[in-house]
Amino acid sequence: MTSFRLAEQGAERYAVGEIVTYDQKNEMFKRPFWDPQMMDLGERFYRKPVMPKDKPGYRLQDQALVNAAWRLENEFAQGVRGGRMGFYDWEWDGHYNYPRVPDGLTLTEKDPASITRGIKKAAAFFGASLAGICELDRRWLYSPAYLITPEGGKVVENNISDDFKYAIAIAVEMDYEAISCSPAHPASAATGTGYSRMAFTTGLLAQYIRGMGYQAIPCGNDTACSIPIAIDAGLGEIARNGLLITPQFGPRVRLAKILTDLPLVPDRPIEFGVWDFCLACEKCAKKCPSQSIMYGAPQTEPHNISNRDGIMKWHINAETCLNFWALNGTDCSNCIRTCPFNKPPGLLHDGVRWGIMHTPWLNKLFLWGDDVFGYGRKGDSVDFWMPEG
Repeated sequence: MTSFRLAEQGAERYAVGEIVTYDQKNEMFKRPFWDPQMMDLGERFYRKPVMPKDKPGYRLQDQALVNAAWRLENEFAQGVRGGRMGFYDWEWDGHYNYPRVPDGLTLTEKDPASITRGIKKAAAFFGASLAGICELDRRWLYSPAYLITPEGGKVVENNISDDFKYAIAIAVEMDYEAISCSPAHPASAATGTGYSRMAFTTGLLAQYIRGMGYQAIPCGNDTACSIPIAIDAGLGEIARNGLLITPQFGPRVRLAKILTDLPLVPDRPIEFGVWDFCLACEKCAKKCPSQSIMYGAPQTEPHNISNRDGIMKWHINAETCLNFWALNGTDCSNCIRTCPFNKPPGLLHDGVRWGIMHTPWLNKLFLWGDDVFGYGRKGDSVDFWMPEG
C-alpha cells in the first residue's frame, strides 16, 4: 500500500536562491586528503588499524564480514574514491562480450516509453531495489570532481558533454536486521554490501545501455550528487538525517546513478509527508552518538564547507560525524536505524505510511506508537549471527 503524491518540483524545491555546483573536495571523506585541519582525523579513520574487541558486534568475525562486504566496491569500482574504473568505468570496449555482437549496432526501438520500461526491467533484473529517471540537472554535477589515488587527492574536471541528457537513479536496499545493530559492525557490513551491490547493478546496467548503441556513465558516490538526482527521479524526499527517504524502505538504501544519452521518459518527483513528519520527529537527532544532526527547523546556514550553501534542509555536521566513526572503529547508521520510516513492508507499517501522508495531524500519535512498539532500538549483534528458523 505504497502511498505518495506527485510533486511539482524535484530537489530544486529545497533551494533558496541560485544553486551553485559543489566542489567535491569539500566532501567530508575527501577533506582529510587536503585540509590540514582534517588530516589527523584522516589518519585515525583511514590508516589506523582497528583491533577487534571482546564485545558483540566488534569481534573479528564482525570485522571480517565488513571487509568481505566492501570487496567488490573497493577492488572493482571505488566509487567512494572517485570511481571511473572497473564497474564505474566511463567506457568499456566489450572485449569479453559473449555472445559477440557486431560493432556499430544501435537499438531499432525509438519509443522512449518502451525503452524506459526496458531500462527499469533490466535495472531490477541486475539487482536494483528501485529505479527512476530524470532529466539531468547539471547543477548536481560536481565541479570539479575529486579523486582519491594512491598518491593522494587529485582534482579532476567533470567533462560530461551535453549529449548526456538523462540520469537513471538506482536505490539498493540494505539489510534491516544488520542495520538494527548500528553502530556495531553488522550495520557496516550492510552498508558495504549495499555499495558492492550498487556497483554491480550500475555497472551491468551501463553495459546494457552501451550494448544498445548508446553512451552510459555509471557512478557511485562520484561524479554527481546522488540525493538530488534521486529526488528528481521520483525515488523520495530529503529528511532530517540528511538522507533520502523512500516510500518503500525509508532511508535504508544506497544510491547510484547512470548518466546517459539514451532517450527516456522522466519520472515525476514525489512527496509523501516526510518534511512535516521530520518537523515533528527528532529521533535521529536524539540517537546520534556525535550529536551531528540538527534539532528544530531546517535552515540554510551550513555547519562548515562540507555542507552546501543555499539549500534549506537539516544540515549534518560531517566533521563530528566522521570523528565518531574514527572513535567507533566502524561507521554508524543510527540515523537510519532509528528513523520511523525504516520499516519492512507489512499491513501495519504501510498503513502508518499512508497515515503520515494523508493525516499529518496524527504524526505525534504515530511517533508514540513507534516508541511503544520499540522500533529503532539497537539490535543484538549476537542474535544477528544466530541461524534463522
